[in-house]
Formats: sequence, C-alpha cells, structure tokens
Amino acid sequence: MAQKDNSTFILLALGLGALVGCLNMMIFNVALPTMATVFHSPLSTVQWLTSGYMLAAGIMIPAVGYLGDRFGYKRLYLFILITVLICSIVGIFAWCIEFLIVIRFITGLTCGMLASLSLAMMYRYLPVSQHTNAATIWGMANMLGAIFPTVLTGLILSIADWRFLLLFTVPFLIIDILLCLRTLPADTARKTGKLDFVGLFLLGFGSFALLFAFSNLSKWGFSAQFFGILSIGAIAVTAYCFQNKNNDSAVLNLSVFKHKRYVAAFLAFGFNTMATCIVAFLMPLFLQNGLGVTPLMTGMIMLPASIISTLTMPIAGKFYNKVGERALAVIAISIVITGSLPFLVATPQTAILLVVIVQMIRNCGMSIFNLVSTNAQMSAIPVELSGHASAMTSWFGQMVNALMVGIASNVIDMRIHAVNAVTTEEIAWAYTSSTNMIVAASCIALLCVIPLALKFFRSKADLKA
Repeated sequence: MAQKDNSTFILLALGLGALVGCLNMMIFNVALPTMATVFHSPLSTVQWLTSGYMLAAGIMIPAVGYLGDRFGYKRLYLFILITVLICSIVGIFAWCIEFLIVIRFITGLTCGMLASLSLAMMYRYLPVSQHTNAATIWGMANMLGAIFPTVLTGLILSIADWRFLLLFTVPFLIIDILLCLRTLPADTARKTGKLDFVGLFLLGFGSFALLFAFSNLSKWGFSAQFFGILSIGAIAVTAYCFQNKNNDSAVLNLSVFKHKRYVAAFLAFGFNTMATCIVAFLMPLFLQNGLGVTPLMTGMIMLPASIISTLTMPIAGKFYNKVGERALAVIAISIVITGSLPFLVATPQTAILLVVIVQMIRNCGMSIFNLVSTNAQMSAIPVELSGHASAMTSWFGQMVNALMVGIASNVIDMRIHAVNAVTTEEIAWAYTSSTNMIVAASCIALLCVIPLALKFFRSKADLKA
C-alpha cells in the first residue's frame, strides 16, 4: 500500500492511464468517414477500426484480475502502456486500412484493459481513506476520455493528418510510463497455478460471440442469425461459470459474488448502465432527426452536459462521507429521473434550450451515481479480489452497452416502419416518439436501483464506523 505522501502521484499515474484508455477507444469514432476517404475503403470496412478495438477489449477485459495476480499489476500496467506506445507509433506508417485495423485490434487487446486495471490498482495501492478520491479521479478520467475525442478528432482532422489521432496520446503514454516507474510500488506476482486454457477460451470466445451478436443487433434485428450467435456466446460463458464457480485461481474469479454489497452495487450499476447507455446513444439521433439539428450543433448542445458531469463528480466526492452512499445514490437517481421527465413528452417542437438544461440536470445525477456505484462495488470486496471485481464490472458494462444500443436501434427502426414514415415531419415524429418510449423504459430501470441502494448501500453512520 502506498504511503500517504505518494498517493497523489499514484492517482495521477493511474488516472492518466484510464484517460489514455478511453481516448484510444473513442478517438476514431468521428473520423470514420475521413478514414474511408483516405484509404479508399467502404465504411463497412473502416468501421472495424472501432468495432475491432471493442471486440478485442471484450476478449481481454475479463482476464485483468488473473493477469495482474499472475504477473504483477505494475508489470502488467507498464507492459500495456509500452505496447500501446509502440502500436501508436507503428500505426502512423499504415499503408492500407487492413494493416491499421490489425494495429487497432492489438491496441484493443492491451489498451482495452487500462480502465479496469487502473481502477483495481487504485484500490490495491491506496489506503481506505483515499478510496473515494480514487473513484472520483477514475470517474473524471473516463468522462474526460469520452468528451475529448468528439471535439479533438474534428480539430485534428481540420488542421492536420489523420496520423495525429494516433500520435496525440504518445506524450501522455511517455509521461505515464515515467510516473509509473517512479511512483507505483513494486508488487510480486501471486502464485496462481497452471493457466486454465479451457476457461480462458470459453470466457474469451463467449465474450467475443456475445459482443459480436449485440454489436450487429441493429443490422440483423431479432433474427435467427442474432439468436444463434447469442446462444453460442451464452453457452460458452455459462460453461465457464459452471467450470470455475469454486475455483479461486480462475481467469475471472466468481467469488466476488459471495459479497452481498458488491452484488447489490453490481446490479445497481447494471440498471444504471442500461438507462444511461441507451439514452446516450439515442440523444444525438433525437436531436438530429427529431429536432432537425446539425451534427456540429448536436455536439455543442451535448457539450455543457458532459462538462457538468466532470465537474459534479469531485463535488459529490466531498459530500460522500457526510451524506452516505445510500442517501447520495437515491438523490442521484432522483436527479436523473427529474432530468428525464421532459423527454417523456418531447415533440419535434421541443425547445433546444430546454434540452440543454435537462441534459445538464440528468448528467449531474449520472455523475454522482457513477461515483457511488464504483466505490460501493470496489470497497465491498477484499483488496486481493479488486482486479477481478473491476474486470467483472467492466465486462458487464460493455455487454450491457452493446445490447442497449442494439435494442434502441431496433426500436427506432420498428417505429419508423410501423408508421410508414417518409416525409421529414413523419420521421421527426417517429424519432421523438421513440425517445418518449425509450426514456420511459430507462426511468423504470433507474427506479429498480433505489431499493437496492436503500437495503445494501452504506449510510453516513456506516461510513463513520
């Protein structure tokens, strides 16, 4: 565990890693049309710059705890940073889109682990008194990593070559490597026995199949192809669970579910992720197709809410022990639902200013709850299981995110076809009515969080004890 005077540098080193992980994941999202033009490739091929990264990350995220236990968390962290640095430099020499896709896939295999790995290391290296600060810094890094790429990509592509999308993170990686070498405590690898190749294959293959099915739900719909691949993935993951339910040396240690408060916070995180991911995907579509806003204006409308999210988290951290995570969670969910209410009755005539204001309210509540759920999960389990708990949460969040995006896409498509929307006005109505329906469903999911928080989250008295 780190000395108190070193905690700030450890938080900086690991927070920077989480930021780099998010930046790498999101950096090509807005650049796909440009990449298609540069490499003279169809968008269906170029989109693998992001899809390939996500699928690769989905394969490796469950193994974060095992790899950290086996090789040492500091060694693993440094190996990932150095690998990502090499991939970022090599990627600028790509002569075809296929080579760049391979580089992005390798980057996903390593960099995709940074978010969950950095969170686990914060809880391993820092004293309990610093855990709320750790969750705050980690949450802010993830939010900044989600905000910056949209603005950053457009700026870079307007003044420089696409290669600077890869080079942008290089200084951060170099600084982080130096910080890690100087500040992170050395940790020895725990003896974990022989690697379970069967378990690794079942979990990796199952995760890949599930993500592949969920990612293509918008294209395939609820077809035989979707359910076939979904079933294969579900069978593989289920087989892994039966094989390793009592195995403490498993690739992903399922004993984290023996801790009731972790399970409750994990489920609350799931319901919140369902609500937030589906609306986050829906909102740009609602603005552009429902209200007729341009893509540039959409980014400007959503930017204040994103900034508010980042600024709210450290403020919430100050009140964490004073209010208690139970009350803070209920307050956060109440704020999110309050910010969602106007979307239940939104129409194509809804004022843009109202959308900006309620989005800011909604994101404020989301930021507070993300802090609470992260700390509630990670503080509920022994430090030696922190890597597995963080990996489980990240894996689950990625699955839920992919599934919700697919469901939202299908709801919108079915709505458009159900009303035979053809004209601009009819399409706008289809998108706004879909928004009404999906936001209502998200509010129901959020309400499921409240009883879990009231029963299992800690009160102010519990935190002081």
